[in-house]
Amino acid sequence: MTGAKLLSVKVPLRIFRALPAAHKGRSRFIVSALEEKIQRLESEWRPTTARGRRLQAILDKGATERGEPLDAEGIARELSQRRGGLH
Repeated sequence: MTGAKLLSVKVPLRIFRALPAAHKGRSRFIVSALEEKIQRLESEWRPTTARGRRLQAILDKGATERGEPLDAEGIARELSQRRGGLH
């Protein structure tokens, strides 16, 4: 594993006991569990309440009008245009 860092954390004994034994790949198990958790956090957010779904629908409708989000250069370019080409 390249670019690896050592991580030391305290876990409750009941969780530690549920982990595979060290010779059966405890580290691999922990790394894959962390990767899975991070992947879930990075996945697209979806509203769970009726109000959230209504607000998401409004945002989705306006997406075509808004176009693609601007990066830092795009924001600077648009500000310059709005100011008449002045910095």
